[in-house]
Amino acid sequence: MGLAAEPRDGRTVRAERTRRALVDALLALLDEGELRPTAERIAERAGVSERSLFQHFPDREQLFEAVARQQYERVLPTLQPVDASLPLPDRIDAFVDQRARLYELSKGVRRAALLLEPDSGAVAGWLSTARKTGAADAERVFRAELERTADAERPAVRAALVSSAAWTSWEAYRFHQGLSVARARAAMRATIAALLGEG
Repeated sequence: MGLAAEPRDGRTVRAERTRRALVDALLALLDEGELRPTAERIAERAGVSERSLFQHFPDREQLFEAVARQQYERVLPTLQPVDASLPLPDRIDAFVDQRARLYELSKGVRRAALLLEPDSGAVAGWLSTARKTGAADAERVFRAELERTADAERPAVRAALVSSAAWTSWEAYRFHQGLSVARARAAMRATIAALLGEG
């Protein structure tokens, strides 16, 4: 029985290696700005046949789900919580630096995901989670300032804060306006500081 299990274990290891190569290949293509890579391009980059791609991911949603999970593992180190007890200027700096690192690391995946969102339940689900998580973190980091805002104004300030720290703002700075990372970071910081009345 032990001898019979060895080839199966070897096949399992090879299958896992191929699946990982395909996921890494798609992520690499997205990172390079190829937002709609074909199955042929993904397979070529992974060093496997196109047939192998469809064998391991017969449903594109399975591939998107695997890529989303791998992407989450990649960005996890950027998600260390900002200390909400820091003075406001330091909190803004730390928060904006964190968002800049996150968005630069994930910009290819984010841009591709927005193209896929209307037609992919897996992508839509991951984007929804990312948006909710980002909004909740902005509220946590700047809760003291939001709580000091007048009740009538708080919903608008909260909405503006969440929007100014969202991927869509970073995309506008970097891709629509063509700003460098440093200038995009400065623009995001200035917007948040103005909203929260820094100084």
